[in-house]
Amino acid sequence: PSPVPHPRRCGVQVAIPPSYHGHDLEHWPLHDTLTLGALADAVPLARAHLRQLLSGWGRAELSPDASVVVSELVTNAVAASRERRLAAAPVLVWLGSDSCCLLLAVADVSPQPPVRLNPGPDAEGGRGLALVEALSSRWGWHPASVIGLKKVVWAEWRLPVGAGRRPATGVPVGGRCHLAE
Repeated sequence: PSPVPHPRRCGVQVAIPPSYHGHDLEHWPLHDTLTLGALADAVPLARAHLRQLLSGWGRAELSPDASVVVSELVTNAVAASRERRLAAAPVLVWLGSDSCCLLLAVADVSPQPPVRLNPGPDAEGGRGLALVEALSSRWGWHPASVIGLKKVVWAEWRLPVGAGRRPATGVPVGGRCHLAE
């Protein structure tokens, strides 16, 4: 994958996930990467970061659903790291947007693919990926190509067509959306 400058640390290069799921991520006009430790405060930090970015990008209306999704994906990444006894393992959160789509990707150290469960009505857990599926346009996963990370779980939201909104900065390459049909 091509590294992109991390907007918070000028000059530092952070690799972004490859385009296995139909996205050419290195050409997205809006994108940001946040690296967290697999610690208890990772979820609220990821949620606050996402809300701030969406507000800055003029997409605050997506915050309620995207906040639940980032919470679920980061929670799963932290739990997967703990299962491998790697409490300080990295969790990479990538958010990007163009005029057609918002993409959230979370990478972690576990090679185990995510499994969407169908828990009973009295179950106390196991609904996370069902929520991701319900609150996003589509979701999936692929092996990570970033050294030290094993998988990337992603969710995307299609943005309203013809709403006249453009990204806060940049224009989609070739005037097209980066979303694969």
